[in-house]
Amino acid sequence: DSATGAPQIHAQLKGPDDRVLAGATFADGEWTLVLRGEPVANTPSAAMLLAMLRHTAAARNAQGIATRLSVSKALDAAASAEAAAEGRTLTEHLDWLEAERRTRNDPPEAAPLPH
Repeated sequence: DSATGAPQIHAQLKGPDDRVLAGATFADGEWTLVLRGEPVANTPSAAMLLAMLRHTAAARNAQGIATRLSVSKALDAAASAEAAAEGRTLTEHLDWLEAERRTRNDPPEAAPLPH
C-alpha cells in the first residue's frame, strides 16, 4: 500500500506458466517498467510505459513465449487520457509510439563522406 511507500503494481506481463515476466509500478509521479524484478526504465508517461510493455510482449511472442498482459484501470485511464490529448485512440497512440521507437532505433542514414 502507498502508506508504506511501496509502489503499487499497475501491470503484469505473464508467461504461459503464470510467471511474471515484466510489470509496471507507479510511485512519486513516475511509472516504472520492471523486468525480472529489476526496475529498468522510468517515465512520467503511462502510454510510453504501456508501449514498452507491448514491445516486451511482442519480443517474447516472437521467441515463441505466449504472454498475457493485465493492466490496472488507473494505468489504462492515464494512458487513454494521454492518447486523447494527442487526438488519438489509445491503440493508435501506442502504435505511433512503437513506430517512433523503431525509427529512433534504426541506424542513421549514411551521410555522404566529405571530400
